[in-house]
Amino acid sequence: MTPVSYRIEWLEEPAAFAELEPGWDEMAGPGSRPFDLHCWFSAWFEAFGEPGTMRVCVAWDGERLAAALPLFQRTRRALMGMANVHSPAFGPVGHDPEAVRAVVAAALARCPGRLELPGVPVAEPWVATLAEEAGRAGRGHVAAPGHVSPIVITEGAYEDWRASSKPRWGAPLERFRRKMARDHEAELSIVAPPADLEGELARGFAVEASGWKGQSGTAILSDERTTAFYRRLAAGFAARDGLRLSWIGLDGDWAAFDLCLLHGGRLYLLKTGYDERFRRLAPGLVMRLSVVERCFELGLRAHELLGDESEWKRKFATGERVHSTFHAFETGVRGRASRAYRLRARPQLKRAYERALDRSRR
Repeated sequence: MTPVSYRIEWLEEPAAFAELEPGWDEMAGPGSRPFDLHCWFSAWFEAFGEPGTMRVCVAWDGERLAAALPLFQRTRRALMGMANVHSPAFGPVGHDPEAVRAVVAAALARCPGRLELPGVPVAEPWVATLAEEAGRAGRGHVAAPGHVSPIVITEGAYEDWRASSKPRWGAPLERFRRKMARDHEAELSIVAPPADLEGELARGFAVEASGWKGQSGTAILSDERTTAFYRRLAAGFAARDGLRLSWIGLDGDWAAFDLCLLHGGRLYLLKTGYDERFRRLAPGLVMRLSVVERCFELGLRAHELLGDESEWKRKFATGERVHSTFHAFETGVRGRASRAYRLRARPQLKRAYERALDRSRR
């Protein structure tokens, strides 16, 4: 039992977690992101979780599900947020601040070693709660710098955004789009629900794996678990009318592809790719321009580009979201040593590695 009479429960079996689906999304509240929803975590754990490692902490207010912190047992002494490189953001789920505090406190009390939460959006109001509860538990903590995700704000007039961003495009994208229609049998499907989910995913995943992502082993099709995750995720969001695909077809072949989630008036870009055979027409950038246009037409608040910063994202972005990884360490000498490493030694080693890598590339 925790303050404010919340009842804490730990779920360690996927079947018990599945039973929470009816009330989970209501608990997430109107300000939630797609990565807060039950179908996201269900798909994630089925693809990446190991049997016996689920540790989902939930707070009940009577019969009402009030907050949750989806974790898994990373090692015998460490708990980690149910997230990895495929998770754009992570944090406690729930719009009741005291219930969120209750699950954070419960997780710190249960975990004998390190608690790690990756991809924490630093502007969220509950971020202060993480530090406060770690301090109350006598634990050292660090918020290590994470990725910065560009955002295209799509409120206001499209022409104003076009005028301000066009100097950064670096290519005549509108002319390329007209050239596609003039010189090819072109078809554009932009921010649309799938008509043939399996068929469109198969073609889209093949496009995404056709270039450098396939060669480097980071494409969806490069790993069976990753493929299973995105297929299950797509099916789950399609069932709730939250899946949106975009693609450009040229002479019967797909030249570019997007996998997006529509939630809360925002379009979230999960995966994108283009066929390098059509590089001279910049199909990826043409499609991004078309997607942004469509977001303005639909009256959406933003197009979230997610992931790390990159040159092509900066061509369109008007804002950003900063993330960190929150570490709460165990008490005692071991915890202090781990905190010192994260706070001082690890950043220095990372900078040295990046300098060496830069010299090697030059």
